[in-house]
Amino acid sequence: MLHCQRLTVNYASVAKPALCGIDFEMRPGEVVGILGESGCGKTTLALSILGLLTAAIRVEGSILFHDQDLLRLSESRLRSIRGSQIALIHQEPGLSLSPVMRVGEQISEVLRAHRSIKRTVREQECKAMLHEVQLCDVDRIYSAYPHQLSGGELHRVAIAQALICRPELVICDEPTSSLDVTIQAEILNLLRELKRKFGMAMIFITHNPALLAGFADRVLVMYEGKIVEQGRVAQVFRQPLHAYTNELLQLVTPEDGRLTFHDEN
Repeated sequence: MLHCQRLTVNYASVAKPALCGIDFEMRPGEVVGILGESGCGKTTLALSILGLLTAAIRVEGSILFHDQDLLRLSESRLRSIRGSQIALIHQEPGLSLSPVMRVGEQISEVLRAHRSIKRTVREQECKAMLHEVQLCDVDRIYSAYPHQLSGGELHRVAIAQALICRPELVICDEPTSSLDVTIQAEILNLLRELKRKFGMAMIFITHNPALLAGFADRVLVMYEGKIVEQGRVAQVFRQPLHAYTNELLQLVTPEDGRLTFHDEN
């Protein structure tokens, strides 16, 4: 479904590449974790896939999505893919949502951009998706402005917005980093349930190995713009081959929970 080949990204103001020769592929329905510290290139990789890097940034290699190279598509073609086939769940949904638009309108706008359906039908589908992300008072949430919602509610709204068009691939950019441990676990369980129900593939970006154990199928460990280790989550976490992977695993705290694995992962 997705195949990155020799992906290299250079920012004009930085001597070292932000990404250097990234190679990996994904199958439909697969969950791939991207693990690494801040500044290792995780978000740059996500923005490259979404076609959101500016024209001034030099990008080499290819990103094949169903055999079409996302790096060679026009902006209008990319807009038709973003939100409908590939969607993003932002790290800080409170900042990514417009403060002057009601939540329901913002989710509805994604539908309107990709499907020609009546406003009443859009509203019905948006409320149905808010229910899918386990928000109880759907009418209140739909009519609320972002500042009127809690952090946990905002994260669920962001997930609803990302999934409203049933994309094949969802990129989760540190989607639980600003939440306390309890809400973090709730959001992770919600993503696991939605993945089971809708069958989409996921790229889950994080600096915390504990979030990938028992959730992701494979993990790519990134360091200074390169993939230094990759493989099945259980295999990599039980027997890390790279010293940097081992260092990340040593940082898991009791609050993060134990690294537990499902045999199928």
